[in-house]
Amino acid sequence: MALDRTAHPRQPARDAAHAASLLPAVAGRTDKRRLLERCLQPDQPGQRAGIPRLSRPAPVPPVIGERAETRALQALDTDACIKLAQDLVRVPSVTGNERAVQDLVALTLEEAGLGVDRFEADVSRLKAHPRFPGMEVERTEAVLVAGLLGQTGERSLILNGHVDVVPVGDRQAWHASPWSAHIQAGRLYGRGACDMKSGLAVGISAAAALKKSGLPLRGRLIVQSVVGEEDGGIGTFAMADRGYRADAAYVLEPTRLRLIPAQAGALSFRLRISGRSAHASVRYEGVSAIEKFELVEARLRQLERELNQKPHALFQDYPIAYALNVGRLRSGSWSSTVPDELECEGRVGVPVGMASAEVRRQFAAALADAAQRDGWLTEHPPQLEWYGRVGVPVGMASAEVRRQFAAALADAAQRDGWLTEHPPQLEWYGGQFDAVEVDADLPAFAALRAAHAQEFDVPPELVGAPYGSDMRLLVHEAETPAILYGPGDIRQAHATDEWIAVDEIVQAARVVTAAAARYLAA
Repeated sequence: MALDRTAHPRQPARDAAHAASLLPAVAGRTDKRRLLERCLQPDQPGQRAGIPRLSRPAPVPPVIGERAETRALQALDTDACIKLAQDLVRVPSVTGNERAVQDLVALTLEEAGLGVDRFEADVSRLKAHPRFPGMEVERTEAVLVAGLLGQTGERSLILNGHVDVVPVGDRQAWHASPWSAHIQAGRLYGRGACDMKSGLAVGISAAAALKKSGLPLRGRLIVQSVVGEEDGGIGTFAMADRGYRADAAYVLEPTRLRLIPAQAGALSFRLRISGRSAHASVRYEGVSAIEKFELVEARLRQLERELNQKPHALFQDYPIAYALNVGRLRSGSWSSTVPDELECEGRVGVPVGMASAEVRRQFAAALADAAQRDGWLTEHPPQLEWYGRVGVPVGMASAEVRRQFAAALADAAQRDGWLTEHPPQLEWYGGQFDAVEVDADLPAFAALRAAHAQEFDVPPELVGAPYGSDMRLLVHEAETPAILYGPGDIRQAHATDEWIAVDEIVQAARVVTAAAARYLAA
């Protein structure tokens, strides 16, 4: 799940080397136990991963009058689903190093009896695409895996999940190895347990259940295991580029089993502000870049309020639906020197219904406004590069968010003499997430709501999501209506000691399995 975050350091070298050498290329019936043993972290001596054996029993014979959901749920192996989630967590897959875990996914899908399309995307060609969603890590490969069940027919459904995870941060802060995947007090711990390897395990297990049940399908079920979601979405973009389309998609991100048909976008930015150095004892002879940033930051806070004046109905519970956050700031070279430069990185939300280009326009206008209010900033305007994150409101194009962002910078600069002469420099780059909204009443989504109501005796809560994900790529690039629904709480995503409730994995597996059966079974 893509969250409010800024550029992060890469994993230690030993992690990168370990992940790069974990698995061989999939070739025939590779022994999974030996393969998984090679996937274990060096700091887990003697530990052995559980093997989720999704065997291929004879098809279940038809039972007259039996509901498709009942047949599918009888075939669902929830224990195997939990063990698969553990196995996936045990394979480190920090964004940019996902090959090993994708090999494991391909083998698991094959054992379940699904057709497997494992391919390597042409990263260079995708990066040259005019609608490439961006990325924040250096990447030379993108390994994608799709599991296929059924044939092209009356209906089709995609179950989408990503295998890449964010870095673990300070290992000493974790109470156990980030790759341990141990279960304690009903919680599965580890990096990616919540975001979102458990959700992917749910999708794979649902497909395996439909295969095992022998239910005739009136269409095709596609399980997508993608990479690069955390830094832009190259994996789902590559799936769309390969031609994968469906009538609907469930993106199995952590939503606490709430159904999310509307999602805000997020734009990344980097901002540079110039000052003039001087000795601290005569600081009045210099121009502090930090003090000029305070003027700009105040104008950007005003922009955040403007973007949130009319939040979408599904976002009413969020105090700030489309957040603007500065997550990193670097300034100064010596404690007794007036800082002559400042660089910060952050994100701005894109409202639902607003184009990201409009957010960029408003951002640039805000910068210009800030610069015009300050003589220095007018002559040395802030330099903007889109990199961090700015939320995109539902219904607003990302272009409009960018416009408003730039306008906020300009407004801040106009209020200060220095900023007028030295306007802030703004740069947009990295992952760019448009907002998106779909009709929650489409048949595939109605099937999901019915399956949830059958499991819990109440329909799922409909809410909006204030963060970006691959949902918008399925809608805009694959022309596939998509919603978010999955186990886990977004507050655990990217956190130290990340965890997910085991019971919620089981509940999600039952709901998704029943929904897929209800929607696809003949």
